[in-house]
Formats: sequence, structure tokens, C-alpha cells
Amino acid sequence: MISALLAILKFLGILLLFCMGLILVILLLVLFVPVRYKLTARRKPEEEPIAAEVKVTWLLHIINAAFSYPKAAYVRVRLFCFTVFSTQKSAVDDSDSGTDSETEGKSEKKKAGEEKLKQADSAKSGASLAAPAAKPDEADREDAKKSVIDKFVEFFRKLFELLRNIRYTITGIYDKIKQVVNNIQYYIEIIKSDTFGRAWGVCSRQALSLLKSIGPRKVEGTLLIGTGDPASTGEVMAAYGILYPLIGSHIALTPDFEQKIVEGELLIKGKITVFKALKTAWIIYFNKDLRRLIKLFKREAA
Repeated sequence: MISALLAILKFLGILLLFCMGLILVILLLVLFVPVRYKLTARRKPEEEPIAAEVKVTWLLHIINAAFSYPKAAYVRVRLFCFTVFSTQKSAVDDSDSGTDSETEGKSEKKKAGEEKLKQADSAKSGASLAAPAAKPDEADREDAKKSVIDKFVEFFRKLFELLRNIRYTITGIYDKIKQVVNNIQYYIEIIKSDTFGRAWGVCSRQALSLLKSIGPRKVEGTLLIGTGDPASTGEVMAAYGILYPLIGSHIALTPDFEQKIVEGELLIKGKITVFKALKTAWIIYFNKDLRRLIKLFKREAA
């Protein structure tokens, strides 16, 4: 009996260790195996204006997603060889539902128009039946004099209220301007403080490091461009010459001074690591200077 119980406990322990090891392996894969992306674009005169394709893969293409435009615009996500999500069928369904909704909308509009016509006819018939004519009341001279005096009193009363409101408005505008000036001075003092300098240094370094890690590792492209005018084509080449230290080693530009043409290909590759993104978020979120700075901007620690 005891040996059987020990065997069961041993089996459960091995199963628990196996599950924990599997979870640990999956967690390490998610954190450290990068998500790779690839973007290709091309433009040829005999094809569509711009044909683009984006592919995202993870863990030796076990999980992959693709987006294509415009020849066969779709988004597809696959796990191994099985399609988990695809917009190819949903686009057809949406078009069918759209036609049905349009027909229903037209029928509803037609019914609403008929109801409005009926209401208008009933209103016209009611107006034709109603024909009472009201006779104007005659006013006496004394009543006219009193009404004139009342109008003068009412005019001066409204004028006094207007002047008083103008005074209050000017006072309120002055108080608002004073408050805005005080707020600007307060935030300028925060920006000049050492807390802001330390927080800005940490956040800027971490953000630049993250952008550098997720930025493209490979950029290649060729471009044949011609505007049909040699002068404007020369201006394009002048702009390319200014940007040559940045993109010259990645994109080759060939001018065409005779015809109007835009043709070329572009390839961009890169990767994103979840661990790097989580590390950056952790450092920024738990930075003491940044948390105190947020409180100061909210005036909680003013």
C-alpha cells in the first residue's frame, strides 16, 4: 500500500516538474526568441501602382502572419500549416451583407417618405378647417404712456446689468490670465529641476535603445525615377544627394531625364524581442524620478 502511494506521488511529482519545465521553456521562448518581420514593396508600370507584402514570423515560422496589398488584399495568421485567422472569406460575406443592408435601408426610407406625405396632407386639411380670425385689441393712451415708461426703465436696467457683466468678465479674464501665468512658471520650474533632468535622461536612453533594437536590420532598394522634366528630376537628385549619407548605402536611385516614370523595389527586414520591450517598460515604470515627476505635473506633491 505504501509502495503504491509512493509510486503515485513520484508520478505526480514527475508530472508537475514536467509541466513546470514546459511552462518555463515556453516563457523563455516568448521572451527571448525574436519576432521577425519582412516588408517587400515594388512598383512597375505594367502592374498595380504599388504592390506590398508584409510577413511576420516567430520560432522558425511555426507562427506566421502575412498581409498583401492590393492584388489580393488579405490578412492571414497560421499556426504550423493551419490557418487560424483569414480575411479572405470575411470580405465576401461583408459585401453580401452590405447589399442586404442597402436594400433594407432603401425600403425603410420609402416607408418613411410615405408616412411624411400622409402627415403633410393631414396637416393641410386641418389648416383649411381652422379659420378663426383674431381681432386686435385696442390700447388706451394711458396704457401706451405706461408701456413707454416701462420700456425706458427696462432699457436702463438691462444697460446697468450689461455694464456689471462686462466688469465681472474683465475681472474673470484677468484672474484666468494670472492663473495661466502661474501655471507656466510652475511647470518651467519643474522642467529646470534636477528631477526632470534625471527622469528625461533615463527615459530617452531607454526609448532610443528600444527603437534601435526594433528598427530594421536590413534595408535595400532600387528606384528609377523620372518626372518628365529634366529640371525637376535634377531637383530630386539634389535632394537625394543631401540624404545620401543616410540612405545612400541602402537605396540606389537612378534618374531618367527623358520620360515620366516611377519604378523600383524595396526590402526591409528586422526583429523585435519581447524581453527588450518588457525590460524598457520595467525600467521606465519603476523609475523614482519619473513617478515623482508625474505627481508634480498633477500638482499632487506641489
